[in-house]
Amino acid sequence: MVKRKKGAKDPDKDAPSSLFLLSATNPIRRIFVWFVSWPPFEYLIILTIIANCVVMSMDTHLPNGDKTILALQLEELEPVFMGIFTVEMCTKILAMGFVLHPDSYLRNPWNIMDFVVVVSGFLPMLMPKSGDGKATGPDLSTLRTFRVLRPLKLVSGVPSLQVVMSAIAKAIGPLVNIALLLLFAIIIFAIIGLEFYAGALNKTCYDVQNLDVILTEVADGMPCTEGPEEMAPIGAYTCSVNESVCLQKWVGPNDGITSFDNIGLAALTVFQCVTMEGWTPILYWTNDAIGSVFNWVFFLPLIVVGSFFMLNLVLGVLSGEFAKEKERVESRAGFMALKEQQKLEKELTGYVEWICRAEDLVLAEERTTEADRELIMEARKKQTEKLKKLSKLKADSVASSVDDDGSSAEANKELWKKEKQLRFYIRRSCKTPAWFWFVIVLVFLNTCTVAIEHYNQPVWLTEFLFYAEFVFLALFVFEMGIRMYALGLSAYFSSAFNRFDCIVIVGSILEVLWVNFRERAGSFGLSALRALRLLRVFKVTKYWSSLRNLVVALMNAISSILSLLLLLFLFIFIFALLGMQLFGGQFNFPEGRPTSNFDSITSALLTVFQVLTGEDWNVVMYTAINSKGGRFNGGIFYSTYFVMLTLCGDYTLLNVFLAIACDSLDQAAALTEAEEAEKERQAQELEKQREREALALAILNGTADKFELEKREREENEAWVKKTDSDLEAAAKAAQAEDEKEIPILPYSSLFILSSQNKYTRPIRELIHWFVTKKLFDNFIMLVIAVSSISLASEDPVDEDSPRNVYLGIADYFFTAIFTFEVCLKILDQGFILHPGAFMRDFWNVMDITVVTCALVSFYHTIAKTDKRAGTPTGQKLKSIKLLRVLRPLKTINRIPKLKAVFDCVIISLKNVFNILVVYILFQFIFAVIGVQLFNGKFFYCTDESKHDAQECQGQYFHYVTPDGPPVVYTREWARRAFHYDNAVYAMLTLFAVQTSEGWVAILQDSMASTYEDEGPIPWYRTEQAIFYIVFFIVFPFFFVNIFVALIIVTFNELGEAELEDDMDKNQKSCIDFAIQAKPIELYVPEEQTGIRYHIWRLVTSGPFENCILLLIILNTLLLMLKFEGAPLVFMDVLIAFNLVFTLLFTIECILKLSSFGPKNYFREKWNTFDFITVVGSIIDATKFVNVGFLRLFRAARLIKLLRRSVSVRILLYTFIQSFKALPYVCMLMGILFFIYAIIGMQLFGSLIMDPNTAIERHNNFRHIFQSLLLLFRCATGEAWPDIMLAGVAGRPCDERAYERNETTGELLDPDQTCGSNMTYLYFVSFIFLCSFIMLNLFVAVIMDNFDYLTRDSSILGSHHLGEFITAWADFDPSGSGTIHYTEALELLKNIDPPLGFGKKCPDKMAYKRLIRMNMPIDKEGRVSFTTTLFALIRDNLKINVRESAEMDQADLELRATIMKVWPVTRAGKIDLLVPTEEHTGPGKLTVGKLYGGILIYEIWKTTR
Repeated sequence: MVKRKKGAKDPDKDAPSSLFLLSATNPIRRIFVWFVSWPPFEYLIILTIIANCVVMSMDTHLPNGDKTILALQLEELEPVFMGIFTVEMCTKILAMGFVLHPDSYLRNPWNIMDFVVVVSGFLPMLMPKSGDGKATGPDLSTLRTFRVLRPLKLVSGVPSLQVVMSAIAKAIGPLVNIALLLLFAIIIFAIIGLEFYAGALNKTCYDVQNLDVILTEVADGMPCTEGPEEMAPIGAYTCSVNESVCLQKWVGPNDGITSFDNIGLAALTVFQCVTMEGWTPILYWTNDAIGSVFNWVFFLPLIVVGSFFMLNLVLGVLSGEFAKEKERVESRAGFMALKEQQKLEKELTGYVEWICRAEDLVLAEERTTEADRELIMEARKKQTEKLKKLSKLKADSVASSVDDDGSSAEANKELWKKEKQLRFYIRRSCKTPAWFWFVIVLVFLNTCTVAIEHYNQPVWLTEFLFYAEFVFLALFVFEMGIRMYALGLSAYFSSAFNRFDCIVIVGSILEVLWVNFRERAGSFGLSALRALRLLRVFKVTKYWSSLRNLVVALMNAISSILSLLLLLFLFIFIFALLGMQLFGGQFNFPEGRPTSNFDSITSALLTVFQVLTGEDWNVVMYTAINSKGGRFNGGIFYSTYFVMLTLCGDYTLLNVFLAIACDSLDQAAALTEAEEAEKERQAQELEKQREREALALAILNGTADKFELEKREREENEAWVKKTDSDLEAAAKAAQAEDEKEIPILPYSSLFILSSQNKYTRPIRELIHWFVTKKLFDNFIMLVIAVSSISLASEDPVDEDSPRNVYLGIADYFFTAIFTFEVCLKILDQGFILHPGAFMRDFWNVMDITVVTCALVSFYHTIAKTDKRAGTPTGQKLKSIKLLRVLRPLKTINRIPKLKAVFDCVIISLKNVFNILVVYILFQFIFAVIGVQLFNGKFFYCTDESKHDAQECQGQYFHYVTPDGPPVVYTREWARRAFHYDNAVYAMLTLFAVQTSEGWVAILQDSMASTYEDEGPIPWYRTEQAIFYIVFFIVFPFFFVNIFVALIIVTFNELGEAELEDDMDKNQKSCIDFAIQAKPIELYVPEEQTGIRYHIWRLVTSGPFENCILLLIILNTLLLMLKFEGAPLVFMDVLIAFNLVFTLLFTIECILKLSSFGPKNYFREKWNTFDFITVVGSIIDATKFVNVGFLRLFRAARLIKLLRRSVSVRILLYTFIQSFKALPYVCMLMGILFFIYAIIGMQLFGSLIMDPNTAIERHNNFRHIFQSLLLLFRCATGEAWPDIMLAGVAGRPCDERAYERNETTGELLDPDQTCGSNMTYLYFVSFIFLCSFIMLNLFVAVIMDNFDYLTRDSSILGSHHLGEFITAWADFDPSGSGTIHYTEALELLKNIDPPLGFGKKCPDKMAYKRLIRMNMPIDKEGRVSFTTTLFALIRDNLKINVRESAEMDQADLELRATIMKVWPVTRAGKIDLLVPTEEHTGPGKLTVGKLYGGILIYEIWKTTR
């Protein structure tokens, strides 16, 4: 019998039995219950799961179902695992029961998963065997993978992981709404794609000689347009005349997977575009098929809505949930720890008191003998002496055994004293600034020696670096030894910096030994980690405290980060095993096996990690689909694996990193703020102390009367409290006049000529000042900026001497003259630089004068070109100065206040980012140096893969382009990869490209294939190099980049809150904003309650009619989704007939509503207008009255009507619109950035030849402004930007029109002329940094700012709740007059649920109390106003300036002043509706508060009678 634990509960006799056999008290069941709850049993199961996962991962999958010997041996272990899991399942079922009662086996989700896994393991044994002995039926081995989830049961006990898991779990609710909205958007875009692109991608050019051979610009084929080039749409691809013909028999791009031929493929293609991976080829293919004029209208909104908005919502939700969950867990943990500590202290105190009391009682007792008393007192004395001795030992830490010989003891004491003095002296020296800077200089020099290492360096430099490494290592070991001796080991290792130093130095010693004692051993680059010590320089800067606080916050978050990494690893491991089960050994094609595959655990993990980073995940998906039979044989269903992996991993788990970063930054900001507040408080206390001392001294000297000083202080306080209405109104008026006030003339002489005091020159200065400060002058300059920007954008970048450029050059003289005139006038008005307020004291003016000066200087280039004797080379050098003209659009920023506010936000963000940026660059540099150490000179390859070094890579080789055709002869070339690690600068560029996750898979494969210096690659030669990239990804894209993003978000939010008035938060401001703009809606109700029109109105406004229309919309959507390319004609005729039926039904709905409402009332509602346009468009489309392609949009437009049915989706849409309202200035700033970069790009790369084999080709180039902007938009989405950067390097061939020719003969003047520029690196890196890291994150900031309600406490009133008030008001005031009877107001507020209204269950007395606080004025007819009621409701709910009743008048005055200051539009009389004055609510005026106050008094009197 099992021995029962002490304190264990007896089993409940009435508890349900297990399997109807074993009762709760049954001894057998009790044994099973004990066994299941025994901790070693749980550990055994977990170990079995881990062992099973290891066994599954050791399997290597071979083609055609072949197995390795190891795989066959591992299969023999399967029955063992099955046996253990079966025993576990059976024991748990016996202990807990099966399913029927609570807490039984199958009531737990984990147990359901276990049950499915175990049962599915036995099913193959029950299946009949085939002739060759193999089991038939479905392969259920994939289900085994789910066992990997089971360790999550254990780690769910880890608090930090619990936070991450709980945050994700809590976020599921809001995420489902977002997922539905995203799905809805994908379906709408998929249906539009189905209508416009179905079958368009199935045409390509075939050789007229052989109609089975594709003949296009690229070997794989590309869509084409039928007909001659002259008739084809702009941007479409036409086949070469007499060479090829456009036929619709091609399967389509990517073996037909990228297609809009049916709704499934269309939705998959749209989802791929939303992930911003591989969307540009789809755009280019559709351009080739139907032309490029309007095609971008489909793709750009898809990217903006789908990627920039929808997917960033996920981030906002996760960020909010993580912060909430972390706060909840931390507060709970803190409370529990405090409670435990208090309990321990209480117990300990009680125990000590009990002993002391017992001793005292023993001493006090008469029967206690003297001997016993002495014994107790002696024990107490001994205890006291023991404590004294212990404290003495602690104080004097040196333990020395003193010999009997007195002289020896004296000598030791003297030696010990000198040693202590020496240690003290060294310790003091280590803490001096000189030592600090000595170490910093050492580290800096060491960093320089590490950084200058490069490929093919001189022998003397190699020798110098070899010896320098030993010298620096010796110096650092010496420094470490000195510090250890001076501080003592415990003190030394207590500092995190010192521990890090020690690890780096020991690692460096081991590395030196490894490199020098092992043949051909490569360096690990550990010495580069010393560069991190340069961070100590921050100690002497003002950034140190904020950086230290950030590090502290991140260290606090490290547990969450490690938990997330563990969760991420488990997630990757699960999907890797699942991928191995699904696709292992399947990626075998005639052209070879792709590098991204699932054949072994290493390649599977790397492939899943690749998909998580989003790099070419679509290519892996295409390969997987083709390996499983392709689009036509069921392979398309395997895309689900990749879609789930992208959604769960990329958009959910990886966004938690950003959530942690945001939370850490908030903590760091709070710490810095607390420190600053503490400093300020200390300074204030010091000031007060000085004042008190001065006052006391004055009283002592008799120079001040104490009572008089107190009286003066009291008067000052009273004066501050008694702010009158007139003062506040004056403040509001001052704010109003601020915009209209005139700028005074500066009281200094301008250029020492035009004095503001001289009576002769003052009139001239006044005239100039009047002219310059005139609004019309500013508007004229804005117009000139706009026109000059258009002229810049209109230039031909290829042929500089084209007639268009000549005319634009003349116009440029005119623009420059105007800008020069503007600058001269402003200098004459403000003065040049010497006095405050002068022209050159303003940054924007400096930019203006720079642009003007450069434009004037660049005219020399034009003169130099016309006059050949004037020295053309000099003129050509000055051409680059002309580029500064692109800065002209920046002049608009200073002239639009809101745009300047956004620009200031970016600038402040950059300032805040500075300290992170330094650390970021340092880390980038460290990884670059490690990369140089690891891969220096190892990225060379031969174009003939069979040759492995430069000596072998000579001569020519054959290459079979097609299996049947003849081979092609190529010359062998020994080349270097485009991205390499041959020096620190190139290594940083390579890592920057990796960090943006573009092209990093190719760089990873090159790294893993690298062998030795100057030797060619061997695939998968050094797989361990993948660790370098995984660590880099964790440090950079997952962490540093997220800190960048988080910092911009936090800065943006802080700046937004800084604009608010005191005592008013962001939510209150948005609610007040809503109340100011809200108007009551007018519902149409027929005046006559009889007749056919009234009955039609009743029909169309009834619930069943609305539901019927909803059903029609859903059926219409399904109908649109049924269309597919290649459908039988009969099927298409049925669809067309149904489309006509639906069009007719929607037309009938429209006619019924129009006839019952009347045109005026019908078109008053926006949804009705939208319905009408949709119906008219559908009729024209259905009848083919006008054959316009875009009218097919109206078929999909009906879906949008579905949106108004869901409340949560409606709220999401409302917030979307609010976000769009907040975005115009962010978009305008992005537009200016894009425009400037587009113009520069046209000047630098516009003349490059368009080569289909490079990234600069027909679809993607800088030939004109629209093409340049589209190219930059592509780069902003991160789509293969490194390829475009490399295609723009100097030395590339030019376009035919770009070559300079002899005007007479037409011969080339310079046949060797090349195009492109090495500025390409700076151009693209700076654009990606500014756009992706800064500007696009402003989008995220705006979205997170507007969508914070998704994670906020739902009981807090927000602006998204207020729409319900307008709808409810319309029931009582259908005519939209804006007033209702005060009794109806109570009913209205009871009909609205909290937090906005009172709710139906609200007691009358509580409702009366709230109405008393709201206190709206009642007019002569007993009615209350719409705006006053809504604002009073908001004010009462959010406690905006709500005080005690005696102070409410003062609060009202302050609130009026605040509203008039923040919302200038309220000055036109609306302020009296929002906050009624005393003349509306004062004595003799009836208000809701007074009325319901009387009712409440009466009710109370009735109850107390």
